[in-house]
Amino acid sequence: MHRFRSWIGIILAAVLIVVCLTPQMRTVLTLPDYQRMVVGESSHINISLPGGIGDRLVMQVLGAPNSVFSSREDPAIIVNKQANGYRIVALNPGKANVQLKLLGYIPVKSITVETLPTRRVVPGGHSIGVLLQSRGIMVVGFAPVTGQDGKKLYPARDEGIEIGDLILKANGTSVKTENDLARVIDANGAEEKVRLTIKRRDNYLTVAVKTAPCPETGRKRIGLYVRDGIVGVGTLTFWDPESKRYAALGHIIVDADTRQGVDVLQGRIVSASVQTIKSARPGQPGEKIGVFNGSGPIEGTIVRNSPAGIFGQTSVDLRNPYADYSLEVGYAHQVREGKAQIYTVVSGDQIEKFDVTIEKVYPERQNGKGMIIRVTDPRLLNLTGGIVQGMSGSPIVQDSRIVGAVTHVFLHDPERGYGIFMDNMMSEMETLPTHTGSRSTNRVGA
Repeated sequence: MHRFRSWIGIILAAVLIVVCLTPQMRTVLTLPDYQRMVVGESSHINISLPGGIGDRLVMQVLGAPNSVFSSREDPAIIVNKQANGYRIVALNPGKANVQLKLLGYIPVKSITVETLPTRRVVPGGHSIGVLLQSRGIMVVGFAPVTGQDGKKLYPARDEGIEIGDLILKANGTSVKTENDLARVIDANGAEEKVRLTIKRRDNYLTVAVKTAPCPETGRKRIGLYVRDGIVGVGTLTFWDPESKRYAALGHIIVDADTRQGVDVLQGRIVSASVQTIKSARPGQPGEKIGVFNGSGPIEGTIVRNSPAGIFGQTSVDLRNPYADYSLEVGYAHQVREGKAQIYTVVSGDQIEKFDVTIEKVYPERQNGKGMIIRVTDPRLLNLTGGIVQGMSGSPIVQDSRIVGAVTHVFLHDPERGYGIFMDNMMSEMETLPTHTGSRSTNRVGA
């Protein structure tokens, strides 16, 4: 009897191996381990196996729904048997585990399905002025101090200060501007050294720097060029009418000299008007040139500067003339190659719509380069040559959904560039605090 059971086990194992080698079963086995769906969507899994084996392959939803939004009576998904496979229907936000079993008990494939709520936001395209004050002051270069003997001294550099360091305190006093630092050095009196508290990447250090008298200014100096903020022109991506939160740019603001992200102390956005455009050419990025309008319809705070863009809250409601109503958010799995539009400003403060083509889609990317777009609109190409600085954040709309934003331009081919998915920007926005709330020549556009 034991031998008989062994033979049955061997036969079943052989059958399973043979089945798994069929092209149809290989298709089943290569199904993704993780799938996202929006409530109301359905997904068909085709199962067409030879010899009636397909009838022995059963799809089941395991366990209870995993969601703060749904109860046991409100499952995230349901699975319906069809003639040539199964159809998964997303019913409620949440997660569910689906398993395909052969003969009802041999696990073949497991899939985690996340169902997302439908979201609606007001699309942007508005030209905005960005005023950002960093947390502390950033070291962007070394300024030599000429000594009495004519020699050039670099006190801070000689003590190990590096470009990109963020000076948070001097002699225990918080410094927010270059003038703050200068006042502390002046008040140092006979003390030869000033103690600097700095942030270097994720580390905090205290460095004692010897001051040097400057014959030209008659003051003591430590030999640094510093910057306490950034201003520039960009584009607002979307506005959430429920929370009054906004997202813009689609990429992090970096300091032009250090190429490091700016750690936000405070900042704000205001309306901006595009005065002229420097057209892009291969190897020469173009740019929007605009002026700020503090009395315009846009006013808001900046509370976060992240790889997905800048985020904050507005004090006024925002509208888009091309969208009388809010648009549905399109997630990465819904984006397809093909025609789309972008909203942006090329003159004054008037938002316009231009045609583009989404050439490639990379749903798995989380780095702000999830899709490649090409500008195809003849008027926009004539005006700008393609994607220019200041266009970062321009919303991308496809199939009446806002699916992402323009982020980077290809320097060798300015008609093409990258776009970020709405998934990335929405995820960042959802982690903002409940309540939200110095100059450089940096351009904070694409």
